[in-house]
Amino acid sequence: MKRIQSLLFVLLWTSCFSFSSAAEKEIKVLGYLEPYRSIEMNASEAGVIGKIHVSEGESVAEGQELLSLDNSVLEAQLAIAKVQAASEAAIIVADADLSVSKERYDKLYKLKRSGTAHSSEVSRAEADMKKAEGQVSIANEEKKIAEFRVQEIDAQIARRVLRSPIDGVVLEINREIAESATSPQEGVQNRPLVKVAQIDRLKLVIHVPSVYSLGLEVGKQLPVRILKQSSLSLDRGEAAVTTTGTIEFVSPAIDPSSETLRTRLVIDNREGKLQSGSHALVIFEDSPES
Repeated sequence: MKRIQSLLFVLLWTSCFSFSSAAEKEIKVLGYLEPYRSIEMNASEAGVIGKIHVSEGESVAEGQELLSLDNSVLEAQLAIAKVQAASEAAIIVADADLSVSKERYDKLYKLKRSGTAHSSEVSRAEADMKKAEGQVSIANEEKKIAEFRVQEIDAQIARRVLRSPIDGVVLEINREIAESATSPQEGVQNRPLVKVAQIDRLKLVIHVPSVYSLGLEVGKQLPVRILKQSSLSLDRGEAAVTTTGTIEFVSPAIDPSSETLRTRLVIDNREGKLQSGSHALVIFEDSPES
């Protein structure tokens, strides 16, 4: 498959080769525009879709909610945990028991020193006081555990919300509300829940004949013609839009099957005038010496 694809690029490149006058010295290499980044997102947990916050074609910011799973059970658990975390009742009761126990122990201890209380009563009162101190510690720990439980449920709910990892555009939403997030529906097998792409910049991958490798440098700008007609139509250049692409990557190895170098250009598309998927010609003005 890779060999066939490489040969196809060579054939397309050959079809785009300009054999005009020597003064023009212009060759053209064919490729097509792609989003600079394209991210397919799926749910990390099982569940059904509860809300869809965006629509296809909508621009989104990094961190913006895209869709969320149904959280009704977790939200009920969160409400209970918040009540438990906010409650001071157990601590108040334990503090009151401790206060009574300490007061009884202090009285018996004084009576023992005066000879009117038995040492066993004092020991029992001391044990009750330590038990009450333990109950105070338990009440405080339970309150802290409830606070951690709130944080845990909040984290679980957050994991069930898909947020955009980039500033971009929603290309696809492949589920509806109440559909399973993890079980593929008929006709959407192997398709992501949401697909988001960055299109304020576009990338253009081309396969350049190795004889032109000396002119390929990262950061170099090359003229690019974006074709509005079919890339194979005779009038493809008449409605072309001319722009500039900047070389971002040049493969360090030549593909032996096609004798080309994989090269990636970046094209500014902040105005949104260029469409991903359009065919484009990268223009090299300098021909090799031989």
